[in-house]
Amino acid sequence: MAYKISLCGYKNSGKTGLCKKLIEIFKDELAIKVGYIKHCHDEVISGRDTDSGVIAGLGVEVALWGADGVRVEVQGNRIALEEIEKKFFPDRDLILLEGGKSLPIPKIWVGKEPPLGEVKGIFCLFDCTDDVLPALPHFRSGQERQLAEWIIERRGSRRESALLYIGGQKIGLNDFVMDFIVRTVRGMIGSLKGVEDKKGEVLLVIPEDKK
Repeated sequence: MAYKISLCGYKNSGKTGLCKKLIEIFKDELAIKVGYIKHCHDEVISGRDTDSGVIAGLGVEVALWGADGVRVEVQGNRIALEEIEKKFFPDRDLILLEGGKSLPIPKIWVGKEPPLGEVKGIFCLFDCTDDVLPALPHFRSGQERQLAEWIIERRGSRRESALLYIGGQKIGLNDFVMDFIVRTVRGMIGSLKGVEDKKGEVLLVIPEDKK
């Protein structure tokens, strides 16, 4: 399961800019597989006056495939963060969530303005004044690399070599079981014709038995 961090702050506090710099560091310098989620309170699904919006309203996943890439739309107002992770970021080491200050995950507070009310889970601050939550670590603009390394320390070094989902629920695996699954599956498919020299991620799906 990916280590998830929320970057919170008020509008124009610099959240997106910090996310961009951190992603560049994680991806290009630290070789961390990172995903990004933007949480907002606006409607994001295509309108019902569009083809994709009509189909999404039927309760199926919709993919818009164009010249510049693919965008997937899933309609629903009670989609959990864990479900988004499972569908779109199952192999990520780290997920940066921009927004989501009410969610029970670690948070970085961004910007000069201090948080109003209770925001649970803040474990460091970025570009905030020293008198705001002074007991917590403070990072400044130009210290993005130090912040990235600090996040990695909090995440820990353990990486999952195998992921198991049953009925949409992720099943926790210890190192022995992960190693057993990886060795068994790779050993079996390694003997198949046409895959002897293929490398990369392996995806195995076992459909539900309807009997």
